[in-house]
Amino acid sequence: MKRYYFFLFSTLALLASQETALAWGQDGHRITAEIAERNLTPEAIAEVREIIGEETLAEISTWADDIRSDGTWDFAKPWHYISINDDESWDNYERVPEEEGDLLLILERLEAFLRDPDAETFTLSGVAGRSGSSLKPTNEKEVTRREVLAFYVHFIGDLHQPLHVGRREDQGGNRIQVEWFGEEETLHRVWDEDLVESRNLSYTEFATFLNRLSDEEKETASAGSYLDWAKEAKEVRAQVYDFGAQRSSYYLNVVEPPTLSYDYRAKTLPIVRDRLQKGGLRLAALLNDIFSE
Repeated sequence: MKRYYFFLFSTLALLASQETALAWGQDGHRITAEIAERNLTPEAIAEVREIIGEETLAEISTWADDIRSDGTWDFAKPWHYISINDDESWDNYERVPEEEGDLLLILERLEAFLRDPDAETFTLSGVAGRSGSSLKPTNEKEVTRREVLAFYVHFIGDLHQPLHVGRREDQGGNRIQVEWFGEEETLHRVWDEDLVESRNLSYTEFATFLNRLSDEEKETASAGSYLDWAKEAKEVRAQVYDFGAQRSSYYLNVVEPPTLSYDYRAKTLPIVRDRLQKGGLRLAALLNDIFSE
């Protein structure tokens, strides 16, 4: 009986982690947004203030996760990620249907709205549930420029988390259990939260450390398109799944979960820093361009 309850508890914990692991953790999103705000032009800052008042980009950066407990927003869940397997080509990867949308598609829609200075509200719509489900009711929401900007800030952050450009088989690391410094976690959660939090920095301190680049370096880091950055995140995935001597045993936890600690953290923190830094600088470049008009 004890074994049964342990199994049941573990299963529920795994399902809960799959449900909640939607993005960088709060600190990750705030770091990205804080870097962006520090690199906005005066024109862009003025437009942002017009939209969100005295709030900061960091404050609104987690709103897209805050609403996940509201079932009327279930249709927005697929917008947090892209699914593409290791052997899939970007030329013919299996896009979700347009009525569902994914991270690349929603970013294009949000940007188009933000570029229209006369647009005050926007109807967001989508289908709740995954492809193949027979129960997929269509939902829609009328949102203001504030909500659109909050989504946009959040999703640029998501695009730079490698497991949000994730493998289909393990749902972006949500189905891979690991032992992180003695605690049972999913690989996705390690990347969403644990690696960032292991630095023991506030989001403003972390942003300060990552913002120390020359103007030329910032311009170089900001180059590219949404698709370019998705490809970049997919390339990084090989290092995310590199568990050293345990590498051959991780796949869907066929055997014991890999143990991750100091070695893994030392190898992957530079990747985390790069992802957060580029996400922030690219968000700034996009907003500067959008609001220059």
